[in-house]
Amino acid sequence: MIKPLIWKEWHEQRWKLVFGTVMLVFFTGVLLAAKLTTDNETFVLMWIFGGLILSMYSAMGVFAPETTDGTKIFLSSKPIQAWKIFLCKWFFGWMNFAVPMLICSTILMVIILSNREGQLLELKYIAIGTFTGICMGTTFYCMTCCFAPRKGGEAAVGFTGFIVFFVFILHAMITDFTISPQSWRSGFSIPQQLFLFINPLFWANPTYPIWGGIHQSLLVIEQTILFLFTMLIGLRKWQRRS
Repeated sequence: MIKPLIWKEWHEQRWKLVFGTVMLVFFTGVLLAAKLTTDNETFVLMWIFGGLILSMYSAMGVFAPETTDGTKIFLSSKPIQAWKIFLCKWFFGWMNFAVPMLICSTILMVIILSNREGQLLELKYIAIGTFTGICMGTTFYCMTCCFAPRKGGEAAVGFTGFIVFFVFILHAMITDFTISPQSWRSGFSIPQQLFLFINPLFWANPTYPIWGGIHQSLLVIEQTILFLFTMLIGLRKWQRRS
């Protein structure tokens, strides 16, 4: 039964994957060609566009259509565990923003290697940025999917995404007011790091070195716990038929 489910999700979601890839490559290519910003700023905009906008757009078309189209009960009646249906739908929705980001980053790396010399640092920057952007987008995608009203449609999911993003921004603003500038320069205490890293936007924060030591460990652990907790909420909501 899992193969027909995979085929169904691929058949329904593949056009979104193609559309997201074309749009992200076009968006990044136009910015690079027009030289409206620096290359680094263009890469950041690409990660934001892919990790936030594409992920929210994808989340709107994963679980909500099954409710609005009345097919959720039909899926639930099939001889397959609910968690497999949930994970299958979640995975194909996740691919709709993660794969375009990977493809776009790969194209950028090929362009750099073919047109420039000695840009290993820039290649590393793109690779790390793509990874952090996908991680940030994954958390945002999960929260948008799983925190949305159980019987809500695509519009309700999109509204949930805006609320989640607003909470991210509000949290980031609070950190600016509550954490001293000295801490941003010299390093954070453990409680400060725990408070900071609950926000997935800090995956992509370039103002301090998170890619080493306890910073990276706390960020990964905290975001993993947040991810699993969010997925559990989404699964429990999906398993409820009425």
